[in-house]
Amino acid sequence: MKKRKRVKGKMAMVLMCMAVLIFVNCLTAVGNWEEVSIIKKEYSNQRRHNEIQIFYPQIQGLDDEGKEKRINYQIRKDATRLVSGIVYEKDNLWHNLDYEIKFLNGKMISVCYKGRSGATIAVERGWPNILTTTVDIEEGKILRLKDVVTDLDKLCEMLVDDEFEGITKWEGVAGNTVSQNYRYTKQDVEGMTERMKGGWTAGSVINFDWYTDGSRFVIVMSEWYTYDEFAIDLSEVEDILDSEFLEKLGR
Repeated sequence: MKKRKRVKGKMAMVLMCMAVLIFVNCLTAVGNWEEVSIIKKEYSNQRRHNEIQIFYPQIQGLDDEGKEKRINYQIRKDATRLVSGIVYEKDNLWHNLDYEIKFLNGKMISVCYKGRSGATIAVERGWPNILTTTVDIEEGKILRLKDVVTDLDKLCEMLVDDEFEGITKWEGVAGNTVSQNYRYTKQDVEGMTERMKGGWTAGSVINFDWYTDGSRFVIVMSEWYTYDEFAIDLSEVEDILDSEFLEKLGR
């Protein structure tokens, strides 16, 4: 009898561990019309001196299998966009990224990737990286800033006026501002707007990206070898955001 209890106890422990692993690797959102599961995938490249490891999400559960494949291809391509350039071509790239799902429902997924890049031959282990991907699941496409912001000039004005809060922590401290840390002023609004319209570009001095956690709208600014996230409550920018986008967020 005691032996049987020990066997049952071991089986219960195994089942509990399996449940934990499933919870860690699979995130599920139930929308009004379908169920979407997120599976964690890995891109790896150790060719010659490369040390590349990128974790990225893939969706499962869409009724339209073709759309699901297209979305997953876009997510994977977006997550690996930094696997390029001279260092990569010379098989000397050190690059590591992991992701966090910031928002997920049956209609939208917003992802933020963070990590570091550099050259494997370098003494220092490179510089910090951030990338974001937000996908309209219903439309099956990645949403850029120009797709969701109806007034980019107004957005830029709010940024240079420091109406957005710096939330990225460097050495445990957050609070960087656009005006002080990036020295942008009203005179820079036009240039910022054009850069946002152009979208993310590899090798650019400054890049603007974004994500949402469902309650905040977050602008990501990447400049040279650093970045910052600037957040604002969605209620403060609803007048310059696309109404269909807000509806899909459940606003």
